Amino acid sequence: MMVEDEATFLRAVTARLPNAECDGCHRCARNCTGNLRITRTEFAAIRDYLDGGGWLPAIRRPTEMVTPCEFQEPGGVRCIIYPVRPLVCRLFGLVAWLPCPLGRVPVRVPDGAAIAAAYARFERHSYREWLRAQQC
Repeated sequence: MMVEDEATFLRAVTARLPNAECDGCHRCARNCTGNLRITRTEFAAIRDYLDGGGWLPAIRRPTEMVTPCEFQEPGGVRCIIYPVRPLVCRLFGLVAWLPCPLGRVPVRVPDGAAIAAAYARFERHSYREWLRAQQC
């Protein structure tokens, strides 16, 4: 799959996602996972947002992890890449399999399964894997 197709798909899906009726409680952050598989387009957006790719997520031992996601603020719940977060993160609270933990946000994307299936067609790796591949 070509990167242009990937970028076009991500732009189109992101543009039509509704704004969640969220009060910002951050309880969904408990569901964030590390080593998230992201597309090349998402990697580039995150890398550029983090100032050119010099930033490397901290390697944490499982017993020391405050949060399982390397893009969560250490000791906090805020996402440090929120404006450029990957599609799967944008779907929280909008699809049946990633519900609002408080039930405050109704499922708003009925074709979420089709979006996920289309997204799965693209090559995806963790941020670290994309960064290593870029440095080779």
